[in-house]
Amino acid sequence: MITLRDYQLDLVDGVRGSYRSGKRSPLVVAPTGSGKTVLFSYIAQGTAAKGNGVVILVHRQELVDQTCRTLRAFGVDHGVIAAGRTPDRSLPVQVASVQTYVRRLDSFRPALIIADEAHHATAGSWRKVIAHHSQARVLGVTATPQRLDGRGLKDVFDDLIRGPEVADLIEGGHLAPPVYFAPPIVADLSHIGTRGGDFAQDELAAEMDRPTITGDAVEHYSRICRGAPAVAFCCSVKHAQHVAEQFNAAGYRAATIDGTMDRESRREVVRALGDGRLHVLTSCEIINEGFDLPLVTAAILLRPTKSLGLHLQQIGRVLRPAPGKTKAIILDHVGNLSRHGFAEDVRDWTLEGRKKKKRKASDEEEIQQRQCRECYCCHPPAPVCPECGFEYPKKEREIEQAEGELVQIDPKEIARQKR
Repeated sequence: MITLRDYQLDLVDGVRGSYRSGKRSPLVVAPTGSGKTVLFSYIAQGTAAKGNGVVILVHRQELVDQTCRTLRAFGVDHGVIAAGRTPDRSLPVQVASVQTYVRRLDSFRPALIIADEAHHATAGSWRKVIAHHSQARVLGVTATPQRLDGRGLKDVFDDLIRGPEVADLIEGGHLAPPVYFAPPIVADLSHIGTRGGDFAQDELAAEMDRPTITGDAVEHYSRICRGAPAVAFCCSVKHAQHVAEQFNAAGYRAATIDGTMDRESRREVVRALGDGRLHVLTSCEIINEGFDLPLVTAAILLRPTKSLGLHLQQIGRVLRPAPGKTKAIILDHVGNLSRHGFAEDVRDWTLEGRKKKKRKASDEEEIQQRQCRECYCCHPPAPVCPECGFEYPKKEREIEQAEGELVQIDPKEIARQKR
C-alpha cells in the first residue's frame, strides 16, 4: 500500500479546500517526480469509495500503463477506455485515452474528471470532454502550468495549487541533484522561423541534424558520462535515427523510439534501456512526457526550444532517484539552459501563462548562470565550479583616472534634466 508524503497530503487538503470554496476545476502544479500520479490516484480512490465515477484522462499509452499500475497499488479496480482495450464501464474508475474517450462521451458519467499532464487540457479534445460533462468537477495536474507556446490555462482551470519546489524535493531525497553541462553551441538559430510559439520544426531539424553537432554530443557523452543510461531529445524522427546511428558507430548501443512503433515495441526498447542492453535511447516527442525510468542518468538536449514547459519536461525525465544514482546529468548542446534556466529555479507560475516583457538592451539578464571553462559545467554564480573545483579568477576593480576640470553645478538645471 502506498503512503502519501506530507506535501502530497497538503495538496489533497488544498484540492478539497478549493472545491469547498466553490471552485470547479483546480490545477495542482508540482515538479516531475513529485508523485502526481500517486496524488490523483489517492483522490480517485476516495471519490470512488463514495460511489462516484472518476475518469482519468491521459494522452499517451505510456501514461495509461503508468496510471493503471498506480491504481493497482492502491487496490482500485478500474477499467480502460483506449484503442485496443476491452472496456469494463461497470467499474467506477476509468483510465481513458483522451483520443478514444472523446468519441465515446456518452459511455460514462463521471463525477470527477482528472486531467493528467494538464497543460494539454486547452486542446480541442480535452475541452470537448470537460464541456460535455458539465456537471463534473475537474482536477488537473502538471509540472508546467502553461501551454508549450506559453499561453495560460485559465480557460479550463479556475484555481492554482502549488506543490513543493524542485530544490525542496532534491533536499528531501525525492529527486536526484542535477549537474548541467553546456558544450560550445554550434548551431546559429537566428534564421529559424517561429510557429506556434516555438522554433519551426522542419527548419530546426534541417539545422540540427548535422554530423558536427551529433559528433559533439557523442564526444561529450563519452567524456562526461560514458556508458550511463541516457535519453536524447531530437528535432524529428529522422534526426533521432541519425543520432542513434552515430552513437552506434562510436561503439555504444543506441536505439530510437517513435510514434509509429506499436505499444509492445515501445515497451521493449524502454526495457532495454532499463536493463543495460541499450546505452542511449533517442526520440522526438515520445519521451518528453510519461517516461518513467528512474535509473536513466543523462539527458542529451539536441532540440532547441522556446518553450519553458518543454525544457522542464525534458530535464525532468532524468531527475527521478534510483539506488546508486548520485546525480542527474544534463548535456545541453542547444542553448536551452541559457534560454530558460535550471530546473531548481523558482518560477512565478500563474494561470495567465508566460508574461511578455519588453526588455531594453541595457536590462540585466534574468537568468544568472556561470559556465566553467575547464569542464563546461553550468551552475548558478559561485567562485568555484561545483563539479570540478576550478576557481574562477577574481576580478579586481580598478578606478580609472581621466583629466578634466571641475565645473559649477546648477541645481535647477539638474532638476530640469530629471523631469
